[in-house]
Amino acid sequence: MRRFDLILAAALALAAPMAQAEGLVAWSNDSLGIAAQVPQDWPSAQMYGGGVLFTAPGFDAHVAPHVALRAHPDSGSDLGAMHDQMLRSLLMDGDQVTTDQQDKTGFEIASTTGLGKHELRKTMRLNCKGGPVLAELRIDYMQAQADEMASLLADVPASLGCK
Repeated sequence: MRRFDLILAAALALAAPMAQAEGLVAWSNDSLGIAAQVPQDWPSAQMYGGGVLFTAPGFDAHVAPHVALRAHPDSGSDLGAMHDQMLRSLLMDGDQVTTDQQDKTGFEIASTTGLGKHELRKTMRLNCKGGPVLAELRIDYMQAQADEMASLLADVPASLGCK
C-alpha cells in the first residue's frame, strides 16, 4: 500500500465514527437529578464516584471525544472559590485558557491542553425539585476532531438543567 493510501485510510477511519453522530438527543438521570442534550448513539458508562460518561464510538479511549455529567446536592458551595481553584489547576498544568465566564449561578472555562485536547468545563448551581444541585459538565475532544465536534457539541452546555 502506498503512503497516500495509508493516510487516506487513516483519515476515513477517523471520519467514519464522527459521521455516526447524527445530532443531540434528550437525556436525563433520576439519581443525578439533571437533564441535558447528549450526542445520539454515543455509549454511556457510570463514572467512578458518580456521574455518567458519554464516549464517541470508534476511537481509542485516550483520544475519543467525551461528554461527562456529574451532580450532587449543593449545600451552598462557594462557586467563586471553585472557579479560582479550577482556573489555577488548568494554568498550572500548562493549559491555554481560551474562555472564562463566571456569574452567580456558576462558571464555564474552555481550554486547550499542551497535547491539543480542547476541554470545556461548566459548573452550575441548579434549583431543582429535590433541592439545590451542583451540576458539572465536561466536554473534551482532540484538535483534529475540532471541526466536527465543536458544531455537534455546541448546544450541550446550554441544555444542562434539572430533570
